[in-house]
Amino acid sequence: MRIHLNPVTRGDLRSRLASPKILWVLRLYVAVLGLLAILSLPPEGGRLPPLQEADLVQVFLFFQLGWVAYLTSALAVGEIAVEGEKAVEDLAVTSFSPWTIALGKLWTSMFFAGGLVVLALPLLVLITPPNAGAIPGIVRSVVVMVPLAAPLAMLGTWLGAAVPSDLMRTVLHWSFFLGLFAATRSLAEPLVLLNPLRIVAAAYRGAPGAWPLALAPHLGIAALGCALTSRAVAAWRRAATV
Repeated sequence: MRIHLNPVTRGDLRSRLASPKILWVLRLYVAVLGLLAILSLPPEGGRLPPLQEADLVQVFLFFQLGWVAYLTSALAVGEIAVEGEKAVEDLAVTSFSPWTIALGKLWTSMFFAGGLVVLALPLLVLITPPNAGAIPGIVRSVVVMVPLAAPLAMLGTWLGAAVPSDLMRTVLHWSFFLGLFAATRSLAEPLVLLNPLRIVAAAYRGAPGAWPLALAPHLGIAALGCALTSRAVAAWRRAATV
């Protein structure tokens, strides 16, 4: 059976897999998480003061989520440029439809976020408590990281198409990032569950409640980013024909 991949996604993934810069980004990602994993080993190894292993796993998951969300969105907004990867404005001059371009960028970000999650799995195995009860929570946590990275990535994609200034794009990107991770912590219950860290914590603990529904607004933001990116491409093409 032949899998038909979005042509924009196919081109982006080809460029990223061949990029030395992405290789160094992945090395840094694994190295930082590896250092945290080593420091999270039990105290009998002579490392950290006594802490519950389950808490350390949760801290690791929080830190991993921050890395996944940042790297995925930084690549989307252009803070980390990849040789050969076409930006939205470059794709606007092609024959691809605006929605093909927007959805292709979404799939690129989702695949990349998923790859980051997979890369960290050996480190999670290293620090996971030796009881089978922790495994379902870890699986749920790493799975939700991918859709949680999508909103920032698609807003970053739109910024790359709509904001010409590199400095302004960076400022807006960090504003979105801090707003999503920091500002949502001050929301009242139950809206505080919209915070990505709260969603990962609830998924890890398997706590009853509406945490799966809390993913819906994040997916809605990702869809909004796709729509805005598609409109930006269409507007650029209209302006180019005038």
